Amino acid sequence: MIEDIKKAIEKNSFGIYVGAGLSIGAGLPSWPQLINELIDIIERKNLFNVGKCQEMRDLSSNPSKYLLLAEEIRELIQSDLERLIRDRFEDKNKQPTETHDILVKLKSKFIITTNYDTLVEKALVKNFVNFFPTVYTYKDASSINYSLWNNDHFVLKAHGDAKTPKEIILTEKDYRNIIYNQSGYQSILHAIFSTNSILFLGVSLNDPELLLLLGYIHNIFHGGSPTHYALMAKETVSNTEIERWRKDFNIQIVCYDSKDNHIELKAYLENILKETGEADLG
Repeated sequence: MIEDIKKAIEKNSFGIYVGAGLSIGAGLPSWPQLINELIDIIERKNLFNVGKCQEMRDLSSNPSKYLLLAEEIRELIQSDLERLIRDRFEDKNKQPTETHDILVKLKSKFIITTNYDTLVEKALVKNFVNFFPTVYTYKDASSINYSLWNNDHFVLKAHGDAKTPKEIILTEKDYRNIIYNQSGYQSILHAIFSTNSILFLGVSLNDPELLLLLGYIHNIFHGGSPTHYALMAKETVSNTEIERWRKDFNIQIVCYDSKDNHIELKAYLENILKETGEADLG
């Protein structure tokens, strides 16, 4: 994996995709935690009876139901949801982890994150003096295209930013709209995944957002995209799944031991950094 990433870096065609797992490590809520905090609000407002709320809590333990629940909750308490997203994910007390510090030093062309928080941006500012990251969301297709063309490093917050919670992507309906109905953003995804090798971090096989994205990639490339890589805890993935991800999405899963707070993941990234050198973004 490291040799292939070195080659991609040399060709300036290496990017990073950051999922929710890295933010959870910094003390931010997981999908089930966020949904249950929203269900608490529904209970306090007496919008549903106890049985209905318990049914929703039971569903929150099933990753395939996250987006369905998010749609139901937003219809009920949209203003409360937006307030909670801003309060939880813009929490200035939450700081980047050591893993964030390492990943931003890798010589990536861009960093994509589905997270609403600002941990990636904070890590970039912390580790590169006088550097102010260029941050885009799914609404900035033309600007992203310009940065790709000019080889300017950027952060793409693919599901929006907690600073503007009205514009976040939260449900399957939202996500299908931006990747299937917005031609500019479709072109950006096509350009990114057809010309770059991506390293996925903090994702899982149950991540509903990632599965929607991979389904789209498979649909447009039919397995013909560059090789991508995903670092995943070995207890979360089977050999059959590893083989299917390689065949269906051209993603090579590299397993690590998650003991001691995922210290082996950090070691993998440190090895990549040692072998490829540190980015110069100052």
